[in-house]
Amino acid sequence: MKRFLLFSFVAFLAIAGCKKRPVSKLGEVYKRVARPEIWQVLPRSQGERIGLKPGDLLLSYNGRPVETNDDVRKAQALALGSEGKIPLVVLRGEKELEFSVQPGPLGGMPVVAKYPSSLALALEDIMRHFGLFTDYDWLAALSGESFTFTAKADECRGFWSGGKSGDYLESLGHVAGLSFRKIINDGTGKHVKAIMRNRDSGRIVLVHGGWPGHRSGFWGVATRYSPKDSIIYGYSMDSAEEMPLLGPVKEIFVTKPAGSWQEPAKLLGRVLKQALELNQVYSDTGWKSGMDAYNLLITSLDTLPFCPVCGVKESQVCFDRLIYTALAHKQSAQRFLEGMKLALPNQADVINEALADNQAIIGKFYGITRSSARIGRLQDQRKLGMVINAIQLIENDLIGDYEDILGRL
Repeated sequence: MKRFLLFSFVAFLAIAGCKKRPVSKLGEVYKRVARPEIWQVLPRSQGERIGLKPGDLLLSYNGRPVETNDDVRKAQALALGSEGKIPLVVLRGEKELEFSVQPGPLGGMPVVAKYPSSLALALEDIMRHFGLFTDYDWLAALSGESFTFTAKADECRGFWSGGKSGDYLESLGHVAGLSFRKIINDGTGKHVKAIMRNRDSGRIVLVHGGWPGHRSGFWGVATRYSPKDSIIYGYSMDSAEEMPLLGPVKEIFVTKPAGSWQEPAKLLGRVLKQALELNQVYSDTGWKSGMDAYNLLITSLDTLPFCPVCGVKESQVCFDRLIYTALAHKQSAQRFLEGMKLALPNQADVINEALADNQAIIGKFYGITRSSARIGRLQDQRKLGMVINAIQLIENDLIGDYEDILGRL
């Protein structure tokens, strides 16, 4: 509830200016969300059977201390092939609990999965570094990431880069208190020199793409250049430590403090206009959004394997990841709308309609996570496709709700 009450201060901040907070180092937000804390326990998983709960913090796995999700993955890999059960220690509240588990996945979605909007997370890290007032949910709303579904035919179904979110950086900056300037990126490696030049001048560099592994399409923050190996390092999703920027970079922006807050009505109006646009268009890079993206997902559920990138064995994990990511986006949108309702009590009735439809979609996504239908069985996949189609229909009603709210604003 404290998070929501922050929105009631938006009008005050618009007059008083950007409220300063203690300055933090770049990467602090990434380190916080990379802790091995459980956000959701997967149904029918080992974690559910042994009694893991949301909020549990993993302390050690098979006798190895774990401080990050990467630590957990490494410890699990080392334990594969072990005979018998292995010890797991978690912190629940102030009490340490011990469990015995089989080697392999625990079935706990880490808390980082609650924050899948990679641009919003990068901006939160930058804004906290500048000492600016910030909130992940309204950043995810302003970037469009929590208000639309995006997909691409030849990409892993469980990951997406936020579609056209970068298109909204300039307008987002006017609200968030930042300015953005795009710098060179022609795919020839010149971005290394461009990042070096700006970092050496003390500027903050926002980078889209180029991160290792599944993070390749995410946004992140460049922090330093290493002369030893001629590599740029920085932070992106689920990275508690600096990572090398090695792959093809899509976009690079230099950012600095600027701009000012807007009153709540203008803030909400900006978000909903973007949401309507994103639900009607798709980018020329092949990323589809809104209704087109739902159609692509439904078509994918009518084929085997579900994910051509992950293949047969990993398609179930890929689908689960996609559904929980979509769920996290919808929950973020719900929190934003609830905050707007507090800040705009005269519009509570029309915002409540949007909240009801959005909550209905959240309920259906939760239903999918608890379904016995499995990816890899075409009949089951088609049943899941019917649920996705029902979500798409509610999404269409939600678009109408946004239009009604805009008409009132």
